[in-house]
Amino acid sequence: MRDDLHVLTGSYALDAISDAECEEFERHLQHCPACAAEVRGMRETAVRLARARAVAPPARMEQRVLAATYRTRQLPPVPRDQIRATRAFPRRLAVLAAAASVAAAVALGVTQLSAQHHLDRARETAIALVVTAPDARVETARASAGGSITVVTSAALREAVVSTTGMAALPSGQAYQVWVMSPSGARSAGLLHGTSLLASAVRPGDRIGITVEPARGSARPTTTPVAILPA
Repeated sequence: MRDDLHVLTGSYALDAISDAECEEFERHLQHCPACAAEVRGMRETAVRLARARAVAPPARMEQRVLAATYRTRQLPPVPRDQIRATRAFPRRLAVLAAAASVAAAVALGVTQLSAQHHLDRARETAIALVVTAPDARVETARASAGGSITVVTSAALREAVVSTTGMAALPSGQAYQVWVMSPSGARSAGLLHGTSLLASAVRPGDRIGITVEPARGSARPTTTPVAILPA
């Protein structure tokens, strides 16, 4: 038995070895628990990565595909030599694609973490500017669902910081949504995913309202506000 069969676990898990090597390696797996365990782990990891990137198919996709099979002309049989060459090519591509996917995933993760860090820092700085503004005005009220809401507004900056304490927890399908309310209507300032939110373009005479909306938010308020405060 070849001594280098142990190094084929990754290629075998990706179906990136020849038919002859595959047969030989599968015989090797029957007598090598270490390689068998390594292959199972690699395949489980590949499945988790695939599921993480999976997307829902378009509506009625299965029906359209099945209908197309009756209208599509079938290809003639492929020569055996061409089948062997075609099988070998995707295996080589699979190895290259797997390596590229890992590198891309690492790069994307680092980029996203860096971008999120900068966004968080910018948000914290903007909130601090409003709270420490010379013209900052503070309004506090109790929410009808429990907890308290504080709004700190700077007319000069035209921004308001909305903070909450002790708000009642909502079901997973709902969220608190903040609105800037004026005589012309209500404009969404965002969902309260944490304990504070920065509302922009706040003008004198506006009010800040909070309603319970679907988790993805609403275009306009659909429930009675749990609290309304002057901005």
